[in-house]
Amino acid sequence: MTATDAAGATGADATDQRYDHDDDVENTAPTDEEAAPAASFDDRVVALVGFALTLVPFVVAALALLFAVGDQYHPLSDHALTELQTRDVGRDEVLVGLYSRGEWNHPGPALFYVLAPFYWVTGRMSVGMNLGTLAVNAAAISGMALIARRRGGTPLMLATLLSNALLMRMLGPEFLQDPWNCFVTTLPYGLLVFLAWSMWRGEAWAVPVGVLVATFLAQSHVGFVALALPVLAWGLVGLGYSIWRQPAGAGRTAAVRRGVRATAVGAVAGAVAWVPPLIEMRRYSPGNVEEITTYFRHPDEPTHTLGDGWRVMSGQFGGAPEWLTYKHDMGFGGQSPFIDHAPVPWLLALLIVAGVVLWRRRVHGTFSVLATLGLVFVLGVVAVSRTIGLAFDYRLRWTFIPAMIGLAIIGWAGWTAAETRWPRTAGRALTAVALAGLTVLGGINAMAAANAGTPQNDDSAAVASLTDQVVDQLPDELDGPVLITDAFHSGAWHARGLVLQLERRGIDVGVEASLANEYGRHRVLADPGQAGAVLVVTRDRWVDDIAERPGMRLIAEWYALPEDEARALRAESVQVDADLAAGRLTWEDATEIQTRLARELTNGGQALAYRAAVFVGDRHVPPTDPAS
Repeated sequence: MTATDAAGATGADATDQRYDHDDDVENTAPTDEEAAPAASFDDRVVALVGFALTLVPFVVAALALLFAVGDQYHPLSDHALTELQTRDVGRDEVLVGLYSRGEWNHPGPALFYVLAPFYWVTGRMSVGMNLGTLAVNAAAISGMALIARRRGGTPLMLATLLSNALLMRMLGPEFLQDPWNCFVTTLPYGLLVFLAWSMWRGEAWAVPVGVLVATFLAQSHVGFVALALPVLAWGLVGLGYSIWRQPAGAGRTAAVRRGVRATAVGAVAGAVAWVPPLIEMRRYSPGNVEEITTYFRHPDEPTHTLGDGWRVMSGQFGGAPEWLTYKHDMGFGGQSPFIDHAPVPWLLALLIVAGVVLWRRRVHGTFSVLATLGLVFVLGVVAVSRTIGLAFDYRLRWTFIPAMIGLAIIGWAGWTAAETRWPRTAGRALTAVALAGLTVLGGINAMAAANAGTPQNDDSAAVASLTDQVVDQLPDELDGPVLITDAFHSGAWHARGLVLQLERRGIDVGVEASLANEYGRHRVLADPGQAGAVLVVTRDRWVDDIAERPGMRLIAEWYALPEDEARALRAESVQVDADLAAGRLTWEDATEIQTRLARELTNGGQALAYRAAVFVGDRHVPPTDPAS
């Protein structure tokens, strides 16, 4: 039994079996002898079991968040800003995405609108954001596997589920439930790749779905404007090509109608989804899109090379690739570990071999899936090369996706070759092996999800502690809103969390005009002098600097470690600086020691800061610059 025959026996759409868009080769019908082994397998049961084993960790994670964490999670930094924007849906204008840098935000608010229903259903608990993220990722994996089943039957479906389960194991439950726009976009990008492949196979329904997925990606993170939109365009080209290849007559006419109808629905869906950014463009000048365009047209830092892009992309196809094994140590300045050196991309070579195997077996869709993956790889190389400044590793989780899908294609080709060699037994044995692998990985991933605990636990504890102390110190009656600022942006991480928590407690909170992009224009306090109280949030070494300024009164403080331990480690850090200045330590030795001390100060790297503090400042002159 061939892989193509298996696809027909396991629910791949009949249209895909009637004609081929990639070549002129016709399918060969299986003989009764070849088809007999497949009759002993219930492919629907296999599919249901495979999906259940892969997705059960998401259910476990959701239950753990609801019943073990509940309202004990207090986000900070970008997570707090994401929740603030999601809180605004249905209340205030939400026209742009998460704050990025300078004067601009990411292109659109799609992420906030997707998360909002989950946030509302959970009574506006912060874990509602994580539940929404779990739903997004579970839907992305399910979509990839369903399309894989249509394109390659049970073999490709199981290979896709296995590849995703392996990626889930490496990423961990914290990642899979993290609503940060750098992370929540990773798996949906994989779904977009499968949708583009479906368009090349004549699947008109994939157009509106692809438009919505691409819109979600491009609005949530500006990097996907250059990554997702070209993939969508490629899929549309493929759909047109597949229609053109149809034999003239009623079949082509029907395909044209389906294509036009799907494209029209996709256009309407896309237009509606982009209404908020368009409103923002017309309402404000300069608008967010204009600011983004200016930033990328006139970068203030150098970009990278195509060689850098090649190494970053090919690194995930090399020996012990990160997505398959473990997260490697970051490169200089927090960049990708492959920015300067990458291993030989052996997995890329295997993918080429797999393509040859599938092509020789006349498996439909071989060219289109390999061409789509090739495009995604090239887009990744170019995107990394055009990155302004450091190619930070945390932005590059999407580079895992081409290699993950590549492994699924390799598994599909291996399954095809095995069924050709052992037609009576290979399908049954490989199905059993795949389900066994999913069982093991599902158990590992479910156990990890059950033990994940509170997201960003130490930082959550910091925000909770600071909030309680601030509320205790604020007077019961305020003659104006509370103005929250941070010293030279040093306290931005915790300030964002404090704004969120005070709002949740019904306290009127405002920020300075310079922070409008971060918090939204409606949170700007037009006249800071009318504030009922001014709270200055800061962290780490800046705490002592702010404490020395006139008029500052400390009202809240938090340490990642007991205060005496933290002070001892800080004293050691100061001594290291002195020894370096005096020539008693080399720069390399001093850096190594300071890195160790910084990790110890932040409780083994579990917290963003080792110390955070809140001061009451002069209510008429908000202190934004510690040097002033």
